[in-house]
Amino acid sequence: MINRRDFLKTSFLAGNIGLIKPASVFASGTKKTTGYFGVHPFVDMHPEAVFIMRTNVDYKIDSAACKKVGLDFGRTVFVPTDNSGVPVSSNIAAKPNITAHRAVDEKRGMTIEDTMGICTDVFFVEGIFESLKELGVGSKSLHTRDINGNRVIEPRGYTAMGERTGATVAAEKTRIRTADDANDSSAFVWKEVPGGVIHEQIPFLWPFNAADSWNLNLAKFRAHTMGLTLTSKNWQGADASPFQGYCQKWPTIERIEKMEKELKKDLINPKARDLIDGNLKRHSETIPRWNTPDYKKDTPGYIRLYGYNTLCMEMWAQRTIDNHSVSPMGLHVIEGIYGRDGDFNTGPNPFGSESNKDPWLNRPSVDGRAWDYMTNIVVFGKNPYLVDNIGHWLGGHEPGNFGLFHIAMERGKTDMLNPMNIPVYEWMDGVAVRRPLTSFTRTPLRTSYLQQHQNNEPLWHLVNEPFDYSTVTEKKLDIPSGPTSRVLNRHYPSSYNPNVAIEYSIPVKGGVFIEILDENGKNIEVIANSINDAGYHMAAWNTDKFASGKYKYRLRFNNYNEVKEIVLNKA
Repeated sequence: MINRRDFLKTSFLAGNIGLIKPASVFASGTKKTTGYFGVHPFVDMHPEAVFIMRTNVDYKIDSAACKKVGLDFGRTVFVPTDNSGVPVSSNIAAKPNITAHRAVDEKRGMTIEDTMGICTDVFFVEGIFESLKELGVGSKSLHTRDINGNRVIEPRGYTAMGERTGATVAAEKTRIRTADDANDSSAFVWKEVPGGVIHEQIPFLWPFNAADSWNLNLAKFRAHTMGLTLTSKNWQGADASPFQGYCQKWPTIERIEKMEKELKKDLINPKARDLIDGNLKRHSETIPRWNTPDYKKDTPGYIRLYGYNTLCMEMWAQRTIDNHSVSPMGLHVIEGIYGRDGDFNTGPNPFGSESNKDPWLNRPSVDGRAWDYMTNIVVFGKNPYLVDNIGHWLGGHEPGNFGLFHIAMERGKTDMLNPMNIPVYEWMDGVAVRRPLTSFTRTPLRTSYLQQHQNNEPLWHLVNEPFDYSTVTEKKLDIPSGPTSRVLNRHYPSSYNPNVAIEYSIPVKGGVFIEILDENGKNIEVIANSINDAGYHMAAWNTDKFASGKYKYRLRFNNYNEVKEIVLNKA
C-alpha cells in the first residue's frame, strides 16, 4: 500500500496527469425515483464475474433477518437509472424455487420448518420485492411463478407474502392441452429456440419472457438428485406444463410431439434423437461420470432415486441450455442464507428421530433426512453457468465433474470451467471487492448425482474427485494493457445506496491509491489504498456527507497518475 507522504511526492513529480470531460452524477437524499432501474453497473458490465454477499442470520426461521437480507441485497444491487434502464412499469417476472414437495410427516402435515430448505426463502423474496417498490415498481407489477409449486404456495408462505406485498404469486392457468390454451397470450408466452438441440419452441408461464417483463431468477442453494439445483435448473420451472419435465427420458418428449398437430406448432427438433444419441456416446468418453452404467431395478440393493441416468442428464442439460438461450435475464441469484443437502425431504442425515422412511418412495433403504445448514451466502451474476459453477464449489463439489458445465462450454454459453479462474467479488454494502474463492467457506451438500454404484459409492456423496482443468481450453480474461478508470453510475445514488461506483483496472498485480479531491485539488477522502490483482476492481465514494459541486478523483498505480472530474448534483 502507499502512504500519503510518498503519494504526494510522486504525484507532483509525475508528468502524465490529465483532465478529461467530467462525469455528471446525480444524487438524492430522499426516496425519489427516476422511473427506471437496473442492475448495479459494475455487476451488469461484468458478466464474466460472480458476486458473493455474506449474510449473518442465526436461524433459518428468523423471518425478519431473512427479509432484511433480501431488502439489503435489493437496495444495493438494484439501482435507479436514467431512461436507458428498465421502466418501473415493467412486470417483474421472478422465478423463486417453490417446487412441489410433500410433508415429511403426513400426519403432522406440511410445515414451513420441515420443508423451507427446499424452496427459496419467502422472506428473502419479500425483501427484494420491497426494495423494488422503493424504486417505483408497482405492487401489481410483481409476480412469482413456478409450474411445480402451485399447491404448496400457501403452506410455504408465498400466499401470505403476496398479500403483504401486493404481488401475484401463482398463475391462473398453467397447463397447455389445446390450441386455445396455447394461443392464450394472457397465460403463456411462446419463444422460438434457434439452434435448439431438443426444443424448437418453448411456452413460458406469463409473464416470463413477455415483451414488457424483466426476468429475475431466484434459485435456492440446495442439492438434488441431479446435482445442485441452483439457477440453471430453477429456470425450467418457468415453462408451462407439460414442457417442464426436463429430468425425464424420451416419453416426456413423445408426449410433446403428439401435441404438435393439435397445437399446429413445431415443438421438438426432428433431429433431437440423433443429436442426443451422438452427444451421449461422445460425452460418455469425455465428461466425468457420463459413463456411469444404468442401475437396474433388479440389482441387489437397488436404491437409485427416480432412476435418473446419464441419458436423463444429457437431455436435461441440453433442454436447460435451450431454455436459457431464449430467456433474457436481469439477474441470476442463489439464495443461500441456509442450504440443504440430500433431495427434497430425503437425505444423508439419520440423526435420532429425524431418520424417517422416505415419504416419496416409501422405501426403508433410503432412510434419512435432508438437512439444512446456515450457509449464509447469496451468490449472483449475469451468467447462470458461472454462478452455478461457483455455487457447486461452495457446496463442496468440483464443478469440472458436472456435465452441464462441459455442455454449456460446448454450446458457447460459457468459456470458463475452472472455478479458480472465474473472477469472484465479495459484495459488501454495494461495493464489489475482489476476493480469492478460497476465502469463502464451503459447506458440503451431498447429492445422489450419478452414483457410482458399481464402485460401491454411497448414495449420498460429494462429487469432489480431482478434475484436470488443463484438459479444457478456457478463454483468458480480457485485461486492459494499461490502467483504466471510469465512473459507472451516473444515475441517481439514493438514500439507501449513496455510493458512486468507480471502476478501475490494472494490467498486473500492484498497489492502487484512489482519493477524492475538492475543486481546488485538496484531498478530502481516500477511497482505495490496497494491493490488487490484475483485472477489474471497484472503488466507492459515499456521497452522503458531500454537497453539490465539482470534485475530482485521482488514481495512482506504479508511475501512472490520472485525474478525472466529477460533478455531483444533489438537486
